Amino acid sequence: MSLPVVFRNILLVAGTGRNTGKTTLACRIITHFSQKTEIIGLKITSIYPDENSYHGCKYAALTGNFEICEEAFINPNKDTYRMKQAGASRVFFIRAKDDWLAEAMDAFFQQIDCKSIIICESASLRNFIQPGIFLMIRSNNEFNIKERARKLFPLADFLIPSEKIDFDIIIHSIGVYEKGWMKTSLSVAEDI
Repeated sequence: MSLPVVFRNILLVAGTGRNTGKTTLACRIITHFSQKTEIIGLKITSIYPDENSYHGCKYAALTGNFEICEEAFINPNKDTYRMKQAGASRVFFIRAKDDWLAEAMDAFFQQIDCKSIIICESASLRNFIQPGIFLMIRSNNEFNIKERARKLFPLADFLIPSEKIDFDIIIHSIGVYEKGWMKTSLSVAEDI
């Protein structure tokens, strides 16, 4: 297996299950940094055979290997709507069969400038890329942690317990510059 491609312009937010605070964290970061930098929001849902146990049956069947849509922001219950409300200039939603995620990202980068500053909610994407920053929210409920998410723990820049997310510490521990995301403090512990 080759090393993932480096995308310093992507801040990746993932979690170990549902309702851990992924979208809330992404939106807080968007609100803070979009005041000075144009940010694109991206939510990715990877389709696995066991997906319904974690995501429920809320999506129509995938007709191809992947779908990409720029959200029209008409449904306030959608995470992508929340990203737009938080200040993202554009927001996209990708649904892809897991083994087609790399191709879906290639198609996504044909729709935007590949140097755009992006906040992406996805765990699966970390298997294909090395982002500028990777934030992983860990559920307190060990029984609710997906094994494929557990394997990503060593790759996280910050492993954040879901029951006590300190948004201010996280926001002040990261920064954005013209080429991408970076940690701003070397003294911040790996686990927040």
